Amino acid sequence: MRTREIVCDGFSVRIQHNPGRIKSTMADVEEKAINGRPCFLCLNNLPEGQKGIFYRDLYLILCNPAPVFPSHLTISRLNHHPQAIAEHIDTLLRIAGDFGDRWTILYNGPKCGASAPDHLHFQAIPSGQMPIEKECPEEKNLTRITRVDGVYILRARDLGREIIIIEGDDPACISSVFKGILAAMKKDLHTDEEPMVSIAVFHKEERWRLLVFPRAKHRPDAFFKEGNDRVVVSPAVIEMGGVIVTPMEKDFEGLDASCVEGIYREVSLKANIVDSILASIPTL
Repeated sequence: MRTREIVCDGFSVRIQHNPGRIKSTMADVEEKAINGRPCFLCLNNLPEGQKGIFYRDLYLILCNPAPVFPSHLTISRLNHHPQAIAEHIDTLLRIAGDFGDRWTILYNGPKCGASAPDHLHFQAIPSGQMPIEKECPEEKNLTRITRVDGVYILRARDLGREIIIIEGDDPACISSVFKGILAAMKKDLHTDEEPMVSIAVFHKEERWRLLVFPRAKHRPDAFFKEGNDRVVVSPAVIEMGGVIVTPMEKDFEGLDASCVEGIYREVSLKANIVDSILASIPTL
């Protein structure tokens, strides 16, 4: 791997050239392709030699076979079950509590970054790896929206993409508020499917913090171009957190601040839609 920093307008990102991520970045996540291949998270299809740790009887903690960071883990459900956050937000919070403050727990929605949208899984990475972890807590980057049942809801500003922050010390209340925001997103986006979200969760001193990245699309238009115009960047939660993984050396060398800012604008939900979603929070 090679890395370099890019300073954007109000925030920074780390570009990582990681050829080993090509399979994940280029993954065909269309329904036809998913249905036509064996699920690589099911026990019988795991890479040869891969071992795991049983976790709470329902999950297996695995080393990610194509890591972005040292100690990059995948936490996958033992049985084949669709990727869906509304019914498993309590599990996500529990994982964060169990792993503790030295870890960040990640979730990608089935339509915005999960390379196995048909099999429920989360990721764990050592804390402090993503630039957003330093930028989001800064007071100048936050706007407090409201407080619901002891849970604070904030919004990041001037970081190039939309981020809704949920903070609290009661996981049941956090879960309820999160589900309410998800329901508001469904209503505003006129969909019955899970809204596109990428999520990073932190747990410190008996308090949880969720960074929710509301998404407009999975991949930027440049991903689908041909030749030199193509940019092989497939933003998932790690990219939204400020680490832009580029399997292709051309993109590692060619991306600049303008390109990164454009990608974030394209794949993030528009500000006016987020305005509408947050405006409905007091009625949850």
